[in-house]
Amino acid sequence: MTTTITPTFNPIGILLAIIFVASMSSLFFWMFRVPRAVPREVAAVRRSVTAMQRILVPVSGKIASERAVELACRLGAAQKAEIVLAYIIEVPFTLSLGASMPTEEARGQEALRTARFIVEQHGLPVRTKIVPHRYAWGGILYIAREEITDAIVMSVGAGRPGLTEGMGRTAQEVLKRAECEVILDKVSASIAPSKSQTGPVSA
Repeated sequence: MTTTITPTFNPIGILLAIIFVASMSSLFFWMFRVPRAVPREVAAVRRSVTAMQRILVPVSGKIASERAVELACRLGAAQKAEIVLAYIIEVPFTLSLGASMPTEEARGQEALRTARFIVEQHGLPVRTKIVPHRYAWGGILYIAREEITDAIVMSVGAGRPGLTEGMGRTAQEVLKRAECEVILDKVSASIAPSKSQTGPVSA
């Protein structure tokens, strides 16, 4: 008498076998896949951005200014760049540079508090400065040299049409004289109106 053994297939065993084969196939594909080469130009651009280890942002208390702070934070996020926030008090020539200007100093402190809060939300190192100077652009360039910043990020021409109409003297002088990279953010008219508390820096 011949006994015929009929093989039985366990559904769970079949499922496990399929999962194993799929996993091994994915593993071998990942191991032997050759990554696509990054063009030299792309690699250079990436390096130039990650090289920004210290970014200067002039603040004024305006919404456009705070947008520049947010932009700087995003530029420096990957490399944990230090953000230097600066409020420039333009001192008239009728006063000495060391003259007390409590109203402007109070505005500066308030603007820096708001800007600092934005940076802290990104977890980046931050420092603040209030600097008196005859011209806003001169104060910005002075801090940029003193801090050896890699880039200056500032807002310009809020709500004004055209390419250069909205660029005031501050932005033009910074762009012309800065020894580091300058990033100008021209905001749209929808966010151009400032808050009730504004400072003297006008880009």
